[in-house]
Amino acid sequence: MTTQEIIKTLIEDKGYDKVQTERLAPRIDALSPDIRASLENWLTTGELSSPVYADYDVRKILEKQPAYKEIAAYLTLDWLRRDPDAAKKQLNRPFIGRK
Repeated sequence: MTTQEIIKTLIEDKGYDKVQTERLAPRIDALSPDIRASLENWLTTGELSSPVYADYDVRKILEKQPAYKEIAAYLTLDWLRRDPDAAKKQLNRPFIGRK
């Protein structure tokens, strides 16, 4: 899938906000191939699976941060791959959300 196809699927099939999702294009482009393949698999089959980095997979990220949507979990997993210490610190902070 191209990044634009991923964005289109997130918006049309998964109900994601158009403007916010389109802003994610550079981060989706930068996903490692294994994480991107897992994201594409979720988009086409609904199966939520992923590789494990720094003891986290997408399911564990969503359990740790229940306010996250799936795309945030995949992007966070890629961050864990690149900078596990910083990403783990963020995951361990309570989610405050917008007011």
